[in-house]
Amino acid sequence: MILRLGQIELFVTDLNKSKEFYVDVLGFIEVERTESSLYLRAIDEFDRYSLILTEKPFAALGSFGLRVSSPEYLEVLKKKHEEMGIKTEYSLDSIHPGKGPTLKVAEPNGHPVEFYHSMEQISVGNQNGGVDALPMRYSHLHRGIPPICIDHMNLRVPNVDKALDYWEEIGFSISEYVQDGDEKFAAWTRAKTSTHDVALVKHSEASLHHIAYIVDGVAGVVRTADLLADAGYRDSVEYGPGRHGVTNAFFLYVRDPDGHRIEIYSGDYKRDTDLTPIGWTKEEYDQKGRLWWGPTVPERFFETTAINPEWMKSVVKR
Repeated sequence: MILRLGQIELFVTDLNKSKEFYVDVLGFIEVERTESSLYLRAIDEFDRYSLILTEKPFAALGSFGLRVSSPEYLEVLKKKHEEMGIKTEYSLDSIHPGKGPTLKVAEPNGHPVEFYHSMEQISVGNQNGGVDALPMRYSHLHRGIPPICIDHMNLRVPNVDKALDYWEEIGFSISEYVQDGDEKFAAWTRAKTSTHDVALVKHSEASLHHIAYIVDGVAGVVRTADLLADAGYRDSVEYGPGRHGVTNAFFLYVRDPDGHRIEIYSGDYKRDTDLTPIGWTKEEYDQKGRLWWGPTVPERFFETTAINPEWMKSVVKR
């Protein structure tokens, strides 16, 4: 089975500027840097990294990774995608360090998905065979917010109902959705018990809206706004802080130097994945779903980020 959203790769145009923003200001932990990529993790994560920043001439969503329960399940997913008429690419060795075999697909809307199981873990042991310290127990070295762990991403799709055909086929459930007449405007889908791993929202073209990292409560969200303003990134604060009606989460949306949107996130609920999803009307969503309370939504909040064009070329329609 698919367990959770595990990784995201963003294409950025200047690694040094990205490092300053993500590591020096926000407090992501730099794990490794190569000539073209920067590998980062949040403080509570056991995986070696969850965010990859790769330098390219353009900014885009490179790919996102979904962790599965076993290496064998990659073969199950390969067969399932082939039955759906979706091209797959299986690799024994990932191009990224510490990562095992991968199955790459461009799902029906062209979003670049990479399924994987094996990922190098942060060591907690000592030379005597015991426990030295858990990853989060280096708070004296942390800076920035700091981010706690990866949570979800929000994708834009031309048709939410058709997009759901794919996500439900591979095992995702819906926590909440927005109904607009005869079709869905949005749906929050998940493999884990939190409100979502992958959100789907109607838009004119397939694209990325935001990625999200959890921080330590409401205070952590507010601290992020202070931190960015104090460090000279006041214009990077786009929207919030505020409370969503959908998911109940407390939020702040910020933009990195390339315009990638990151949601600083805390406080959504846990609910078993087999329960009936919660449905909102479009009118309810506009009135109190997107924003339970907080500032007015700015127009630039509806801008999106392009998808890796190399993946888009490999789309095979069902």
